[in-house]
Amino acid sequence: MRLFYQELARRDLAQIWLTCVENSGLATADKLIDRIKATLARTLTQFPESGRQRIELDANARSVVVLPYVVFYRVARSRVEVLRIVHGHRDIKPPLVSLLLSA
Repeated sequence: MRLFYQELARRDLAQIWLTCVENSGLATADKLIDRIKATLARTLTQFPESGRQRIELDANARSVVVLPYVVFYRVARSRVEVLRIVHGHRDIKPPLVSLLLSA
């Protein structure tokens, strides 16, 4: 399985990085992004069905936690598509649901 980041997920990573730089510095932000990407690469490429099904969002949507974030993804043919990466404290209902479904 290959890992593919949809545009919204890439934007989420950029925003996470910027917020972390502002709050904790460049080195910490880089480590956080590296940890998120490494965890997803290790977990989702080997065990793509391991995440929780999120049928309330989409029939094929799944989520996995990379603290403190929730990563939404779907398995499509030979790749895992990362849809969104959101902070775990966010309430996953409109309008965020519509953003997830549009990916």
